[in-house]
Formats: sequence, structure tokens, C-alpha cells
Amino acid sequence: MLDQSAGDDFAPMGLDQVASLGGKDADGPLEFSFEYQGYIFAVQADASEQRTNIKFRANLGSLPYTAEDPVARSSAYAVLRAASQVLGGKVRLTPRQRVILLDDITVDEPFTPVVLLSLSTRVLVQAKPYLELLATFISPPVPA
Repeated sequence: MLDQSAGDDFAPMGLDQVASLGGKDADGPLEFSFEYQGYIFAVQADASEQRTNIKFRANLGSLPYTAEDPVARSSAYAVLRAASQVLGGKVRLTPRQRVILLDDITVDEPFTPVVLLSLSTRVLVQAKPYLELLATFISPPVPA
């Protein structure tokens, strides 16, 4: 699992790294992060043979305690249940009440910038309605 607390480990990808996407110069997995609607997504991508493997991780915030806001907690929990069902269990609640999104994707395509961008977009498009709804009950970790 990618450690999202290590800020420098998942710095935004610079243009100098784009050349390392696939090809002969590829040297191990590519790791980077990006912010989307106040959520930080950490990504680890690599290739094996003609396959692309991508892991997405995002901290979606912490579920409020019942004593803090019982309505927000139950509403956020309902959103999490729906998101987990629709997204196939990709949204989870940790024992410490942190909401995380996990997605591991493997496709039978070579590792290219186009494949990386399309898979990233697919994850965001599927999760967007739940991220927007969840933000009404749980503050995203990054202030807007």
C-alpha cells in the first residue's frame, strides 16, 4: 500500500519524468500524486511484459464521530455503503475511521502516457459523484 503521509515520495510528476513512462528507459515503478477536488491521489504504475499495473490510493478524510455530528456520520456512512457497492468495494473505512479509496488496475496494454491518463480518468469519473456527495459530510483533507 502506498504511504500517503510521505509528501515528498509522491510529489507531482515533473515533465522530466514523462520520458520514463514505459519504453527502454523505464526504471522501476513510476510514483506520483495529484490533487482532485481536495483529495490527494497517490499513484504507483509499472509495466510487466505488455501489461500495465496501476495502484491508486486516496485519503478521503475521516468519518466524524457520533458525538461530533451524528447526522453527518450516518449520512457519510450511507454514502460510503453506496460507493462501496457501486465501485466494487474500492471505498473503505479503516479501523481509525479514515475513509480511503483503493483501486488496483491491470490491463493488457503497454505502459504509455495515454494508458496511464485513461485509467486515471476512469477512476476519477467513477468516483466523482461519491466524492462530491461525501464532501458535504466529510471535509476533504486538502482545503479548497
